[in-house]
Amino acid sequence: MRRYNSKSWQIEFAALHVKLFLLAAGLLIINILVVNSLNSGNDILPNFYMFKLTLCLVLTVVILIASVIGVLILLFDYKRCQLEHKIKVGLFYHGYGNPLHLKDGEYLPKIKVKQLENDVYLLSVDCSSVSAENLQKMPSIISSTLNGKQAQYAVTIVNTDIAYNCVQFYIENVTVDKSFTFKNVNEMKPPHPTKIKIQRGTNIDLTTSGSMLVCGKTRSGKTTATIAILIQALMWGRDDYGSNITIIDPKRAELSMLPYVVSVDVDGEARSILQALKDFETTLRMRQAYLNQKSLEVGDAVHWWELGMHPSFLFIDEYVACRSLFPKKADKGSDYYLTNFDNILKRVVTMGASAGCFVIISIAEASVEEGGLPSMLRNAMTTKILFKPTLTEGRLMWDSSKLENFPERVYSAGDCWFSSTDGEHDDVSYAHFPIMDFPVYKELGNLLKNYYGESADGGSPQDGARPK
Repeated sequence: MRRYNSKSWQIEFAALHVKLFLLAAGLLIINILVVNSLNSGNDILPNFYMFKLTLCLVLTVVILIASVIGVLILLFDYKRCQLEHKIKVGLFYHGYGNPLHLKDGEYLPKIKVKQLENDVYLLSVDCSSVSAENLQKMPSIISSTLNGKQAQYAVTIVNTDIAYNCVQFYIENVTVDKSFTFKNVNEMKPPHPTKIKIQRGTNIDLTTSGSMLVCGKTRSGKTTATIAILIQALMWGRDDYGSNITIIDPKRAELSMLPYVVSVDVDGEARSILQALKDFETTLRMRQAYLNQKSLEVGDAVHWWELGMHPSFLFIDEYVACRSLFPKKADKGSDYYLTNFDNILKRVVTMGASAGCFVIISIAEASVEEGGLPSMLRNAMTTKILFKPTLTEGRLMWDSSKLENFPERVYSAGDCWFSSTDGEHDDVSYAHFPIMDFPVYKELGNLLKNYYGESADGGSPQDGARPK
């Protein structure tokens, strides 16, 4: 292992191909001097013609080998080598201020950069000579060292392994637009019912994640993003196990004009909404009972997607407004009251994922105050999305340590912070939901009709109609 030296040259931390080319250049100069001495008869070198000729040939071969190796590295690993070089210079070279606060003679931590995918790299720094706590403070410094051709790269995620042996930094090109733009609704059909497309390289895996919490102020894009999720589920149609897509719009806004959308009753009450929750819970119990029976027959756990079940979704738009519709106390013999609504929702959120039944709650702010989202529900919803995010709002949804690398900036509609406990997107990251360049509500209405089929008793939103 190399040791820190406050008098070291910057070239010591150069990329391998740079050092090889410099070595080749030096050997070429020596070769030229040897050839000149042969031509001039200079006695500085031994006057053995064959020895000088052999030396020239050896030096030429060395130059060629070094050049070939350098060119190979340049062609196949240039970007990774450049990133590693700039990071080493920024952390180890005394001219950049010695951010790790190393002393002369102390070992330099090992650094390794690995390419994960195009424009995404994983930097690993071992903790043998620098503590994990100090390394965790380095994201902004590492990002600032990436300048020049790498100026568009920055640290986006920081992880420390459970044994504190190393700290990992995810570095990616933050200027690349990864969002999808769909010109036609048919383009949105995902490759599998359990995969929901968010952007290039980012999916929600319903086999490992649970219900979803979607937050954001008015006009932040949360309803449009949720529609993008529902459209992808609707594109696969119904399964043979009672799959259900239930949309609840308590505001009687644009969504309520679509067929099979549940809204407030004509008398202003929310009995239809409560019934929709009951129906969804019934679907959940039926699917789970079938899975349990199959598991007994097989002798092992059978998952919903293994039987060809499609995901079911219960989408509650503007959760706070919906909850406010229910009376706190029930009339005698009635189950129409707030606590019943809350209890059904809690059961579906906590138990639904095992049967492929998911809840999507849309809310302006993930507040835990009176009338906001209960902390139990917030914690149980494993996929969290915050549109037009701010650090203050983000801390209501995630641990503040997960947001240390997110700078405050101006976000547009559709921009969000996103996490899902699917084993791939557990850390909070930036995302942009698909851009749907077609009549969204028209296509959603058509898909709902196809999903449930036109029927005489389909009802209308004004009547509080729900899927049968």
